[in-house]
Amino acid sequence: MSFDLEAIRGGYAELVNEFGEKGAAILAGVPIKFVESALNGEKATYTEKIESLLLSRPKAYEFYQGEQRELFKRLEWFIVESGSASMAASAIGTSGSTISDIRNCKYRGDIQQIFANFASYLTLKAEKKAQIYKGTEYVPTSISEYMYQVIRGVHIAGECEIITGDTGVGKSRTISKYAADYPENTIVVTPTYADSSVIGIMKLIAAQLGVNGLNRLHDLNSAVVSRLHDGMLIIIDEAQHLKFPAIDHLRSISDIFTDRGETMGVCFVGNPSFMRHFDEKKIAVTGQVFNRANLRPYIKAADIKIEDIKLLFPELVSQKKNAEIKFLYAIAQTNGEGIRRAIKFYSTAYNMDGGNVGIERLAELAQMGNLRLTNIGGIIKRLREEAAA
Repeated sequence: MSFDLEAIRGGYAELVNEFGEKGAAILAGVPIKFVESALNGEKATYTEKIESLLLSRPKAYEFYQGEQRELFKRLEWFIVESGSASMAASAIGTSGSTISDIRNCKYRGDIQQIFANFASYLTLKAEKKAQIYKGTEYVPTSISEYMYQVIRGVHIAGECEIITGDTGVGKSRTISKYAADYPENTIVVTPTYADSSVIGIMKLIAAQLGVNGLNRLHDLNSAVVSRLHDGMLIIIDEAQHLKFPAIDHLRSISDIFTDRGETMGVCFVGNPSFMRHFDEKKIAVTGQVFNRANLRPYIKAADIKIEDIKLLFPELVSQKKNAEIKFLYAIAQTNGEGIRRAIKFYSTAYNMDGGNVGIERLAELAQMGNLRLTNIGGIIKRLREEAAA
């Protein structure tokens, strides 16, 4: 297949100027890690996708007029914001093929109705966004910063590490932050019980590397190892779902790179049940993994500091709502609840009372929500008295 690579590079550069590097890749349907290869004509399938987008966009801007053209522009941005065309289609209640046909000016149904539905969806989302708690971006709490630095050390040294933590302390959010900071050489996979085997986890990693359709372990392993490179990091979130052979296999991949004099970090992150693999009775079998994990930190909900809560809820600090801060701190420090649950209580109270979060509403929600807080009645009574003083 022949491509005009100079024209493709020029057109794609304009796309990057408009949507950014990540947005342009999403709009083209090309994994960002393969964009450069596609622009050099080394991955024909992806090169063709970029060329097709560059040809179809000008036609669409001529085809759609007036309000429809403006909605088409908004649809492109919505695809970027959603992360893919298929995710955008799912969000607005239509099919990926319909979105594709609209973008290629081939839709044969009632296009006016499709655009009207999309406009209605955008209006609803805008109203909802204006009224609900918007949350915060990554917050450098004492726990998240410690975990971030542990992951960074694993990445630099190319080691294996095990990080466990109580539910809701911010493990997944920290992983997302790290992956966003180092997207070119970090792979994050989140297995479920369905992916707990060696083949299951390798398929997840392979998909992140753009490899699909392989079912034999030998083929999967060869394809994955050939696409990994020196200086990369694999993070397995929710690692407690893995069976030990899958854990050991990932360890062996790190060893391959160590033997080459290169680095390939592997970081297992999960709840404390992950450590069931490494009790004394099993250590003869599991020691190869356990021995390679240097720190093996266990992050407890009780490690959360009140300063962390103040970082997470700056509105309460500015309003000097100390009772509310202390109540959320008590929730966050409770094993089984954590920061995640504290944020849920806050956001629910925020949404119910138009942003005015008070101790009475938090107490009501706590009593209704089966909160695992020791002496909850006494805590609520004391904080109510403090708020009234």
